Amino acid sequence: MEFTYKGYERLIDRLKDNGYRFADYKNYGDYDKCVILRHDVDYDLQKVTKMAEIEYEKGVSSTYFVLLTSEFYNVMSKDSGNIIKRLYQLGHQVGLHFDEKFYEISKSSWDEKTITRLVNHEIELLNDIVGRKTNAVSMHRPSKKMLESDFKFSGGAENSYGKEFFSGFKYLSDSRMRWREDVEHVIVSGEYDRIQLLTHPFWYFDKQKEMKDIVEDFIYCRKEIAEHRYKVLNENITDLCNILNRSPKEART
Repeated sequence: MEFTYKGYERLIDRLKDNGYRFADYKNYGDYDKCVILRHDVDYDLQKVTKMAEIEYEKGVSSTYFVLLTSEFYNVMSKDSGNIIKRLYQLGHQVGLHFDEKFYEISKSSWDEKTITRLVNHEIELLNDIVGRKTNAVSMHRPSKKMLESDFKFSGGAENSYGKEFFSGFKYLSDSRMRWREDVEHVIVSGEYDRIQLLTHPFWYFDKQKEMKDIVEDFIYCRKEIAEHRYKVLNENITDLCNILNRSPKEART
């Protein structure tokens, strides 16, 4: 499938046409045939709004997993808070995306007790930030040990890589902008009654783009990012337009 918003719309339609009900990590047991839509927000929180609105228009909901340790976005900023609030308004869930590598835990000191304590700490932080209870956790770049462990987290938050969801569901992912299987064929095959489908909003645009172009645009400042940074700086630096001799529309490095 294309990595476009239209392509994503068609994917949702294909799931609907083949009898899948759209569930989350708590209510999936209510359905004989269901799909859990999941999005890992690795780099750019601003990218989630378009996909969330598409899902809302299609009458479905999903879970967006956000990092508290991202080098690229801050869930405590005002703009991020508005985006997260919008996700809830559109009927979606917000979960924790946990990056074990952030803590630089050595192999010798890695154990489930330590990881559980760190995840539970981030769960409580996210709960406080969004003002709601976090129902699920997904792992960012999980290690083999992480995948093999079956954690139980604070407040009943589900582990999306736990045995129930990683083995009990057919797992489909577009990691690195590549589906490991023909996702549409899997959907229409009728072979699986439960699917956990992971996408990364970072890769999706109105028109198909090459991975190289997406990454270069992000590194060297995509137009939307430059305009956002201009807006934020303009609120904090007096007379920014004259300092730069540029208007907001020209704000691009």
